[in-house]
Amino acid sequence: MKIQCLSVRNPRSYLVCYGICNVENRSWRTDYRGRLFIHSTGQYSYAGMPDFSEYPMPVIAEFNRFLSEIERLEATGRYIGFAEHGVQVYLKNETAHADRTVFEYNLLSDVYNFTTANPEKPYFLTNALIGYVDLVDVVEQSRSDWAEKGAFHWIFENPVLLRKPLTRIPGDSNIWELDVGDQEWR
Repeated sequence: MKIQCLSVRNPRSYLVCYGICNVENRSWRTDYRGRLFIHSTGQYSYAGMPDFSEYPMPVIAEFNRFLSEIERLEATGRYIGFAEHGVQVYLKNETAHADRTVFEYNLLSDVYNFTTANPEKPYFLTNALIGYVDLVDVVEQSRSDWAEKGAFHWIFENPVLLRKPLTRIPGDSNIWELDVGDQEWR
């Protein structure tokens, strides 16, 4: 089986596959529409959470703000301390939030659970097919928080993160085709 792939820098590739980031900014447009498998590339992978401060992610921003406060309280507290894993994080009133917020919480939860069970193993893989989306349009004036001025905005829908990524896959800077044979990997 041959699939169409797009290389996206890590960790943004994961944000796309979780449905948090619905736009990919490119300097070129394409006539292709349809399923695109997302190839995670980049210089790094992390066992924990990378710095997402440059991205519009309100759940993680609030989480980081609370963690900073807990660290301050821990350092200044004379009688009360916080156990290493004594903080419970949950999404308040899940049904009242936009899908993107729920997806962002799911990412945070998945990374925490994975790294707690596998402290030495990176969650964010590089050189791997990690999921897929449907490319539904390419525009220049997207209203998405992820759209950058002066770029073509590739609009994604229906994100899926693969349960079993394909690793050790070299990427390409364009849409590229990969023959995955008859492997069972989804």
